Amino acid sequence: MAGEPGRVGRFLSRYPVFTRQQFRDTVGAGQSTNTADRLLSYHVSCRRIMHAAPGVYASVPPHLDPASYAPDAVLVASMIRDDGVLAYHAALSLHGLAYSEGGEIQVLSCGRPGHVDTVCGPVRFVTQPTALRRAERENEGIETMDRRGLDVRVTGVARTIVDCLERPELAGGPEEIGHALGSVEFVDVEAVLDTTFARGNRTLAALVGWWLERRREDFLVDDESLARLREVAPSVPRLVMGVDPDAGVRAGDWNLIVPSELAGPAFEDVDPGMRP
Repeated sequence: MAGEPGRVGRFLSRYPVFTRQQFRDTVGAGQSTNTADRLLSYHVSCRRIMHAAPGVYASVPPHLDPASYAPDAVLVASMIRDDGVLAYHAALSLHGLAYSEGGEIQVLSCGRPGHVDTVCGPVRFVTQPTALRRAERENEGIETMDRRGLDVRVTGVARTIVDCLERPELAGGPEEIGHALGSVEFVDVEAVLDTTFARGNRTLAALVGWWLERRREDFLVDDESLARLREVAPSVPRLVMGVDPDAGVRAGDWNLIVPSELAGPAFEDVDPGMRP
């Protein structure tokens, strides 16, 4: 039952986290599915392998206690679904832009949305933005990142910023996004514009325009790019991210009232009547 000597060990050294199918295809190559599954179950019972999430397993290092060992949460979340893409606050963290730790990992998927519990904590599956699905552009703005020798798919910086501004509740809220926006050191402006226009969301276009205008010298944003965003910005003021109209900050001439936390620390502890 232990399997071919060394085969399981070599597999576990290459795949610290893996799916049941990967185990079948690699360790169980040339064997029946039942035989491969019995071998996997055997090593789980020996506590050499732990069940981490539906269909996902992790190897337990020999020198660690299986009862307290926690596998890489990012790898676990990324393998639950074949089409999974790490996004929103999870993507901010992977790009080094997150201000705080998140309580869940967000994953884009074409499957049913909802939560899945894992040994590392909750994973939230989110459907791809409607506008991208309609245009069959779900896979745009996604890149591959190395994680402990394995590839994980994650939204790139440009798409992550746009995604978070569109769905702030998945990114940690205004303060978290505000810090992330200020932490970006470089971004492909054309990629930001492209993914913004693809959403067909006026408020989102104004938010992106406001941010790019504030960082225009850092990112070399030209007047034409800002003008394109202004053309599709709201014609009347809109409240953003559930802000109280009496406590919000006017976002330049973009017809937006945004939370002071999003605008940045310069507006903190300032009387609302004194804000621009």
